[in-house]
Amino acid sequence: MLKPAQVRDLLMRHDAYWDPQRPRMRALRDIYMTDFYRQRRTMHDGVLRTEVPKGYAVVESYLGSLYAKNPAVLVEPDLRGRGNPEVAQASANQFLLTVREQFEDATRLALIYPNSAIKLAPVDSPDPLKRVSASALPPWEVIVDDTAGSWAQQRYVGHVYLMAQDEAIERYGKGEEEFVSRPYTRWLDQAEGRDGGGAGNSEDALDKWIMVVELYDLVNDKLLVWSPDYSGGLNYLFTGVRVQVGALPPDPDSPDAEDELEVVHETTGIPYKTASGRPQVPIIPMYYSRDPDSPLRGYSLIDRSYDQFRELNILRTYQSQGVRRMARQWLVRAGFLDETAAAKVAEGMDGEFIEVDLPPGTPLEGNMLSVPQQPIPPDILGYANTVENDINDAGLLAPFTRGEVTHATATENNLLAQYTSSDIGRMARTRDAAISEVARVYNIILSVVLGNDTEPLSLPNPVGPTMLSADDLTGDFSYWALDSGTTPMADAAKRQSLERLAPLLISLGSDPVKIRAELLRAYDLPLVLNEEAPPLEPLPEEMAAEAAVLPPVDAMLGDVAVSDPMLEEVSGLEVPPSGKASDVALNGAQVGAAQGIVESVAIGALPRDTGVAMLSAFFNLPPSDAETIMGTVGQGFTAPEATAE
Repeated sequence: MLKPAQVRDLLMRHDAYWDPQRPRMRALRDIYMTDFYRQRRTMHDGVLRTEVPKGYAVVESYLGSLYAKNPAVLVEPDLRGRGNPEVAQASANQFLLTVREQFEDATRLALIYPNSAIKLAPVDSPDPLKRVSASALPPWEVIVDDTAGSWAQQRYVGHVYLMAQDEAIERYGKGEEEFVSRPYTRWLDQAEGRDGGGAGNSEDALDKWIMVVELYDLVNDKLLVWSPDYSGGLNYLFTGVRVQVGALPPDPDSPDAEDELEVVHETTGIPYKTASGRPQVPIIPMYYSRDPDSPLRGYSLIDRSYDQFRELNILRTYQSQGVRRMARQWLVRAGFLDETAAAKVAEGMDGEFIEVDLPPGTPLEGNMLSVPQQPIPPDILGYANTVENDINDAGLLAPFTRGEVTHATATENNLLAQYTSSDIGRMARTRDAAISEVARVYNIILSVVLGNDTEPLSLPNPVGPTMLSADDLTGDFSYWALDSGTTPMADAAKRQSLERLAPLLISLGSDPVKIRAELLRAYDLPLVLNEEAPPLEPLPEEMAAEAAVLPPVDAMLGDVAVSDPMLEEVSGLEVPPSGKASDVALNGAQVGAAQGIVESVAIGALPRDTGVAMLSAFFNLPPSDAETIMGTVGQGFTAPEATAE
């Protein structure tokens, strides 16, 4: 296990890398915040500096493309049959709906700075499904093993942050006198290094903070909590993690709900384990670009085009100064205009008459002329366009994401949808990997906070009501990100597709009962609707006696009965010996349905063989009659609309 002195050394190495980067990180933030001239505000040189929000536009255009829909995942079963993938998918997607903002914050940080991370941590709550929180971390708060070639090969991962002293006392059970507090400061706003402890011992408890280093020792499977502000950094502040365990109390709104839950101090190592027993760090990285020599350091999108952003701001300032110099100024012979006339010239009112005292016959020319103005060189505009193109080329962003109209082909659009034609596709794969990893880590942490308890859930069909347990979430599932997988529009499209395909599936031999069950599941209807209706009960004796005295159907039809030749000539159907229309005729709804099948074949929506099979199966017609009804449709005859197309 690492010793406190070794943790201090890791923190010093971390600071030794990031402290020199602080001015550059400020400059990247200023570009995004349209505050490039922040350091020049105190200059009194009379220059009005102007900026363009290009850095903000580039970053937010990526965000708009990457997070157009809600994140969701598809969970595939464990190869060894462990856990319940349907339950794991439902719990993960419910959590992902609540952390979309954190995904966007982390992506924004990863685009502005070299990288970022999302950290999941247990929090206290009566509801076990809400005992995991997510937060976006900037790169200078994450301690990485920069000697590793990938995130999975690291020997340790850490998170350094400030914690309120009161919270540390309550969480770790230490006395106030054991801490040397410090004031709260943001890392980017510090002058140099990290502010040391001892400067925040004020009377106000809200101003007392301590630095905490949460280190995951992956070699020795230990979770170590160390602070330079506790016992001089000679001892660990805490080992393990404090987790609230248990299901939702019977009365979660009562003041004593949280007191009924058990608080467990996990000290046997890193408490978050996969089904195979591997320790899991609840910090998920986001690298949209990487340093080829040190992959875990990352590379900033804004930094990649920083020179171009700087040039744009300088050019816009130069242009604004040139435009302001194009004022109406006049050269006037001394004494030519009196004060009143000079004031009218300066005012520039339209239609104003300005009187001057000149001897008769004396011309005005030569007494007053405008100051010549040099136009801004056209090369300035050309250079600005070149800089804009450089920024676009560096981002490799698809033109439509910048609002540019293109004449892209269907093949190009399909490649973009498959994440293969632009830099946004590569970033989307990084985003999907982060979404999948967050879902997986959440289920692992949730299995810890559930303990041995179970939590009732109401999942969509076919799972239905179930009891969530740690065993359901324990499995080496495969998680696949589905952008838009849980949006209402996507669900509506799936339902429409199922409705459209249902007749075709039945004609191809699918079980109608199973298709009915799938329709009920898609619309989230009660499963009781899938049960077969009970047979009709026999009529009571009195009603049966009344029905017995009614005339037969043939007598009720009367004149409706027709001769066989007439019916055969009109419909082409074989008429049974009885010669009654009631034996062969379809009702209005059935006739409309049959006509719809014929029309679908006529416009090419269904193959002719499928249409004939549907007529025969749906209306109990002999194949020959179905062929007769279909006629020449699909064998030369087509609907006029289809022909026009």
